[in-house]
Amino acid sequence: MTNLKSFSKNIPLLLLLVAIVFSCNSNSSSTQADKNKNADTTEEYFSVKIDGVLWQAFPSKKFKRYNVSYKEIGHQFSIFAEAEDGSRMDLSFHSVNELKPGNFPSTRNDNGMLSGVFYYPEAKSSDKEMASTTFDYPIQENTVQLIRIDKSNPKAYVIEGTFAPTLYAVYETNTKRTSKLSEGKFKVIYEPDAMKPAF
Repeated sequence: MTNLKSFSKNIPLLLLLVAIVFSCNSNSSSTQADKNKNADTTEEYFSVKIDGVLWQAFPSKKFKRYNVSYKEIGHQFSIFAEAEDGSRMDLSFHSVNELKPGNFPSTRNDNGMLSGVFYYPEAKSSDKEMASTTFDYPIQENTVQLIRIDKSNPKAYVIEGTFAPTLYAVYETNTKRTSKLSEGKFKVIYEPDAMKPAF
């Protein structure tokens, strides 16, 4: 009888211990799930200062990704980024043999394609467009620095790099003749598919 009374007194304590154990297991599971979720997602970004003023792009509202492409001819890699005000930047570079980390120049015409940084300050085409290469400035060394290509996930490569060239007015009518880019950086996801080749 004494044992029964003693056991009855300890029931609340046993219930509390069971609740704590379940709570710990639940927290452990949710923490692991959060880690797995974070491992599967990579934060993309694309930003640069134009004459000291921050310009920041955002992934496409429609596709939730930056528009990233790769052309096997010339091994050209391009990132199309758009800010909330509709202004755009096109960052294109290539390697003759293969795309890998390193420094890439701007060239007016290499393998029939333009390479460099191209800036469109207005939502619609205008005479204010600027580029890191023009007829007057046909080449600019080390325009883009490709820091990392992570292909550990064959369905979603992580491409990371920096850029900080000088931009020149494409048209004579543009009164702003040059702009200095600084602190340019990007991290984007390239997803090979039927239209975009693996590399």
